[in-house]
Amino acid sequence: MQELYVSLETDLKRFARSIARHHQEADDLIGHALEKSLSQKDIQTWPHHKQKAWFYRVMKNTLIDDRRKHQREQEWEDSHEPIFSPVGLTSIEMVDLLGKLSLQSDIVFKRYWIGLSNKEIAEQTGLTAPTIRYHLAQAIKRLRQHLEEE
Repeated sequence: MQELYVSLETDLKRFARSIARHHQEADDLIGHALEKSLSQKDIQTWPHHKQKAWFYRVMKNTLIDDRRKHQREQEWEDSHEPIFSPVGLTSIEMVDLLGKLSLQSDIVFKRYWIGLSNKEIAEQTGLTAPTIRYHLAQAIKRLRQHLEEE
């Protein structure tokens, strides 16, 4: 398998970088294609042009699948984003209010003050984006309860 990759390396990198947004995404495409090639037992017996075409198709399909998935997640995230806009609170009052959330205050701070997306917060915290949305919804619910009590 290593010989196959070495023979195609230059072409695969050039193609991946031509369709990807950045080098990391291109490297991921190549890695995914190589991983998938391990399941193709007879790929080493194929002619060189067919091997190259197979890798190109796998990388292109992976990229399309990833972009579609990202678009679906973004649309869902935007439509299900909990809305929180406290009116009339000072920054000190907000810090005090966030202090009542314990673990979720960091997520609320990153989402509403820094402006990170749920996916970016998920990458930083090691949680999944749906888990971040859940924590945000719970945090907003608790913040509203605190505001109503005061």
